[in-house]
Amino acid sequence: MSNKTDIRLWQKLSHVSCRDLPAAVSAFDDLTHPGVITHLRKQWPPDLVAAAITLTIARRKAAKKFVDPGHLFVDPIGVEQATGIEVARYKARRFAEIGADRIIDLCCGIGGDAMALAGIADMMLIDTDPGRAWMARHNVETAGGRRPAVAVADVTTLRISDTPFHIDPERRTVHGRRRHGFEDGRPGGAFIRSLIDQAPDGAVKLSPGVDLENLPAGEVEIIGQRSGLVQAVLWTGRLSHDDGLRTATRLPDEVSFSDHPDQPIPLAEPGRYLLAVDPAVERAGLIGALCRHLNLPAIHPFLGLLTTDTLPDTPWLTPYACLDTMPWHEKKVRAWLRSHDGGEAIVKTRDKTVDPDIISKRLRGMGSCVYTLFILRMDRKVRVWITQRI
Repeated sequence: MSNKTDIRLWQKLSHVSCRDLPAAVSAFDDLTHPGVITHLRKQWPPDLVAAAITLTIARRKAAKKFVDPGHLFVDPIGVEQATGIEVARYKARRFAEIGADRIIDLCCGIGGDAMALAGIADMMLIDTDPGRAWMARHNVETAGGRRPAVAVADVTTLRISDTPFHIDPERRTVHGRRRHGFEDGRPGGAFIRSLIDQAPDGAVKLSPGVDLENLPAGEVEIIGQRSGLVQAVLWTGRLSHDDGLRTATRLPDEVSFSDHPDQPIPLAEPGRYLLAVDPAVERAGLIGALCRHLNLPAIHPFLGLLTTDTLPDTPWLTPYACLDTMPWHEKKVRAWLRSHDGGEAIVKTRDKTVDPDIISKRLRGMGSCVYTLFILRMDRKVRVWITQRI
């Protein structure tokens, strides 16, 4: 992301003499308009204006992840890759549980995790990108954390002592494409395994889509927010509650469900209610464990739906009342919805059985009732369950 020139520009923007420039840029909504750029260049050098525009765009993105992004120094890609403060604070508490008083944050980026970790321990921040390392230190200090030590280095060349660590491997190619494999990050799986040998107490930030079967020993936690699944974390050493354990966590509710994965899934015909399993539970491979915990069956091993005639009290299931079911024929379903005051039709499916966006638009009516349609392939036949969310 950065070179030495970039760093000088960021540092200038942070200086009191240029403090008015980011404020001036942020007053405009359309930062790509030629008139805006021309106006700003009358007062400030073009390179500083370009940097301030990049900073403002990034801060606007950061508003979804951080409480007060107006004081952070960030770039757009750095924001996309960073852990948001809600998740970072949650993760930091696990380091606090083991009494960590010093933590090394490898591949620290703009400091998303470090801002929370610095509230509980002394920090060493390491990144190959000097611009991001500078940003991370600035952001940690702005967030009120302890002043961190910072190093610009290739983490694979370092010998890490027996100190708790957090690492966020780069998961984008040079062309910006995302990679989900444990071995595909930079640094890759071989280095992370050797790192765990050197410093057993660690947190490895991973894509929620990572192959969970080929990771080093530890506890894997899948973390979700209202927007969906945001990351997986491999906890090792004392940070792991139990090697082989899987944990599903949902924020901001701060509810977690832990068990061992791939337990048998009991099956039954759909009853009065369909219960959609929380994505974090399903991704963690804990549907069987949840079935056992709640004494409920699923309608199919791979559809993420349980069923019951009596609603359970649990945060891990979203209930839908079954109103009707039939083989999937669009015209017949549209007729049913029309005759039942159908308005918005929310379509849920699996494995591209149908295109939910297209079918939703086709089935939308003029009525006042909202229906959720589960269009699923069962034993090679496609059926629809017409439901209403409770």
